[in-house]
Amino acid sequence: METPAGVLVPRLQPWEIMGWPSKQRRSIYRSWAQHLAAKSNHTMALKYFDKCIEDQVSDDFLTLFMRSKFNRLVARPEAALADSKMASQIAGQWKASVNIQIVDALHDLNQFEENKMMIHNNVRMNVGNKKLPFNQRLTIINENFKDNVGDSLSPFFLKNAAKLAVIHEQYLQPRKPVEPTFRWQVLKEKNECDVLSFVEKRNMRVSPMEAAWSKRKTKVFFQTYFQQTWADIAFLKALRSNPTVVLDKYYSSAGERREMMDDCYDHVKKFCRMLHARSPMYNEVHRRSDNTEMSARFHQANMFRIQYQTRRNMLSILRTITALREQEDIGRLRKYVEKVMAEYNVLKTRRVMPWKTEFMNEVYNHLALSLCESYRLPKYKVSPYDNNSMCHLLGVSPLKPTEHRHVVFGDRSTYAYEDSGESFEQAKAFKRSKFALEKRLYFAKQPIERSYLLYELADAHMAQNQQLRCLLYAKKSIDEARRCNSKIWEFLATMLQAKSHAILCKFERQAEVLNGAYQLAKELKSPRLCTFIELCRMLNRDYMTLRKMSQLVATKRLRSRMSHRSLNESG
Repeated sequence: METPAGVLVPRLQPWEIMGWPSKQRRSIYRSWAQHLAAKSNHTMALKYFDKCIEDQVSDDFLTLFMRSKFNRLVARPEAALADSKMASQIAGQWKASVNIQIVDALHDLNQFEENKMMIHNNVRMNVGNKKLPFNQRLTIINENFKDNVGDSLSPFFLKNAAKLAVIHEQYLQPRKPVEPTFRWQVLKEKNECDVLSFVEKRNMRVSPMEAAWSKRKTKVFFQTYFQQTWADIAFLKALRSNPTVVLDKYYSSAGERREMMDDCYDHVKKFCRMLHARSPMYNEVHRRSDNTEMSARFHQANMFRIQYQTRRNMLSILRTITALREQEDIGRLRKYVEKVMAEYNVLKTRRVMPWKTEFMNEVYNHLALSLCESYRLPKYKVSPYDNNSMCHLLGVSPLKPTEHRHVVFGDRSTYAYEDSGESFEQAKAFKRSKFALEKRLYFAKQPIERSYLLYELADAHMAQNQQLRCLLYAKKSIDEARRCNSKIWEFLATMLQAKSHAILCKFERQAEVLNGAYQLAKELKSPRLCTFIELCRMLNRDYMTLRKMSQLVATKRLRSRMSHRSLNESG
C-alpha cells in the first residue's frame, strides 16, 4: 500500500508492515509475552499482553486469562481480579478455570469472605473433576479462618482488653461526614487570617522511644514471616535512602533506581501483609508457645537479664563520667553526656530501668559540678582598664566587629561560594545540634532534663553571637531549674546570663545578675564560687565607676566648649 504524498510514514516494525490477520497477530504477541514473562522481563511482557488485548475480538478470553496469571505473578492482584472478571464473561465452557483465577485473586487481596462465598457457589455449580480445585481451596480458606478467629484470638483479646476502647474510638467508630467548606470561611470562624497562598504542612514529631518501638516491631514482623531472610529485607529498606546507591547528585538515572528499589520493597511488604492476613501475629505467637507457663518464665528471665545488663551499663556510664571529671576535660564530658542521654537513656522504659529518674539526676548533677569547676580565680592580674577583662574572666570571647569585605573585580576570593568553607561547616553543625536539642526538648518531661537542654541551647546561641536568644533560653532554664529545686542548674543558667551581659557591656544588668548568682553560690555553700562571683562583682563595679568618670569628663569638656563658644560670640 502506497503512502499519499505529504504524509509521514509511520515508524513500524517489520512484522507490522505485513498484513497479518488479527488472530495471527494476537497469537504472535501472546507468544512473545509468555516468553518475556518467563525471562522475567515484566515490562515488555505486559506491553505485548496489552497490545494483544487491544486487537482482541469478543470471543477471545485466553489473553485476559494469561494476563491475569501474569499480574498475580508480579504482585498485582487488583489487576488480576479485573482481568479474571472480564474473562469470565466470555469464557463459556472454560468458565471454571477462569473462576479459579478469580478465587485466587480474591485470596491474594485478603478478601476471605467473598472468596469463601464464591468457592461454595462453584462447588455447587460444578461436578466431577472440576470440583477438586475448589475443594482444595475451600480447605485452605477454612484454615485461614481458623487461624484468624480460632483459639488464638481469645488470649489476644484478654491481653489487650484495655486498648480495645481506644482503638474503637480512633479507627473503628464511624465518623460524621465533614461538609466541604472554604478555607477562608474556616479561618474566619477561628479568628485567623488567611495571608498564606499555600497550606503550611506540619511535620509529625515522633519520640525516640516510639521510633525505636516501631523499628523493633517491624523487625519482629519480618522475622516472624520471613525468618532468616529478614536481614535481606532490612538491607533493601536501608538501600532506598543510601546516597552511595542512589547517587541523586551525579546521575540522571537516580530516580529510576529509587523507583525500582521502592517497587521491590512495596512488593515485599504486600506479600508480608498477605501472610499476616492469613495467619496474624497473635496466631504465630500462640502456635509457637505450646506451654504458656514455660513461655512466661522465659519472658520473665529475659526481662531480669535485660534489667541486670541495664544496671551494669548505668554503673559503667557513671564510672566514665567520674573519670572524665578527674581529667577535667569538660568538652569530652559534655559530648559523652549528650550521647548517652540522647541515644541510650531515652530508649529505656521504667520497666527496664526502674531507677531512671535517679540516674538522670546523678548524670546531670555530675555535669553541673564539672561546669561549676570551670569558674575559678585567674592566675593573672585583672584590670578594670581592659574592656575585655570580664569576658576573659568568665571564659567567653569578646564580641568582635564584623570585618569589612573588600570586593575586587576578577579576584577569585570575590566569587567564593557561600556554601563552602569553615564558617559554612560551623553553621551546619550549629543547625544540626539545635535541631537535635529542640527535638529532645519537645519530648523531655523531667524539669532537670529540660533545664539542661535549655542551657545547652542558650550556650549554642551564645557561640553564634546570638545574645538575645541566649538570654531568653537561659531565663527558661532558670524557670525549669526552680521547678525541680536544682540550685546548681539555676546558678549555671544565671552565669550564662552574666556572660551575655558581659559581651554586650550591660553593666547595670550585669550587677543584678551577679548579685543573684552570689546568693545562689551561698546557698550551694561553695566558698570558691562565692570568691569568684565577688571578684566579678568588684570588676563590674569598677567598670561602672570608670564609665561614670568618663561621662563626667565628657560632660565637663562639652560645657567648657559651650562656654568658650558663648564668650567668643559675645566678644
